[in-house]
This record gives sequence, structure tokens and C-alpha cells, in this order.
Amino acid sequence: MRGLAVVGLAALLLAGCGFHLRSAHEFALPASLSVLRVRMPSSGLKYPGLVLVVRHALEDRGVRIADHGKAPTVVLGGEMMTPVIVTLNSNGGASAYLLDYAVTFSLVGPGGRLLMAPRTVRVQREYSFNPENVLAMAREQSYLERRMRVSAARQIVWALAAYKGPLVASAGSAAPHKSHAP
Repeated sequence: MRGLAVVGLAALLLAGCGFHLRSAHEFALPASLSVLRVRMPSSGLKYPGLVLVVRHALEDRGVRIADHGKAPTVVLGGEMMTPVIVTLNSNGGASAYLLDYAVTFSLVGPGGRLLMAPRTVRVQREYSFNPENVLAMAREQSYLERRMRVSAARQIVWALAAYKGPLVASAGSAAPHKSHAP
């Protein structure tokens, strides 16, 4: 009974200070992005893993995914997964790694107009390495990589939810993107 009272008091205090749990409506995408395409030109596969994860994350937010047509396109650049040794054991071997995952994305409108400049999303996770259990470590790394893709996809969706650029219907009035080569 006392525990219930403590939980209730904590909930009242959090609600009083303006704290709210995240919900789907808080990260809704603009109506102009209600239909999107997702592409990863650098991949030879029609639907590489990251594309599927981003598509699912967008669908979870109510976005309809189009394979063709004049919908704005989320263009995913190359993804990089870099393991960095964080700790060495007494034998000089790695005992902990930091996985650094980075992916670049942009939003392109119909006709190739750049609606959102390329941005890089980065996710990092640390994991311990046990040389006596290599198979389990490989499974753990694979699991972390999948979870990192999901986190990156979520960050991409949040960035798209903050999109305040031209509406796609009136995107014809937006100035075309000009590339500035160094």
C-alpha cells in the first residue's frame, strides 16, 4: 500500500512539472510528408536492411510508403559501422569495444529538389568482448547492430517530424538545390 502511495505521489509530481511520456502524436510527421519513398542508391539491393527498418519506422508514424510516383524521397547514404577498441585486457587483447554507427540521409522532393540537406545520424553502443566465448560475442554484436539501425531510423523519423520546409504540393516554388563543389 505504501509503495502505491509513493508511485502515485511521484506521478503527481512529474505531471505537475510538465513531464509527459512520449507518444505517437508528439512526433507526427507534417501532412506534406504523409506519403514518402525510401531509397538507398549506394546499395545494389532493392530493399537493404536499413531501408526496411526506416520504412517500418515511418509506417509506425502513419506514413504511407510509395514505391513509385512523385512522393518526396528519403535518400539514405552509405552506412558505416566502426568498432573502436575501448579497453585492453592483461594480454593486450581487446576486452571492450565501442560500436560507432553512422548513416547519412536527406529529403528530396519530386523533380530532385533538395528539401532537407544531408544530415548524419550517429549511434554508439559499448559491449564487452570475451575471447573464450567468441560465438556469443558475435551474436551480441549482430544484435547490437540491428538495435543501432532501429535507433538511427527513429532519429531519422524525428528529424523528418521537425521538417518545416516547403510543402510538397507547393514545392515548385522552392529554389532548386545548387551543388557547390570545392
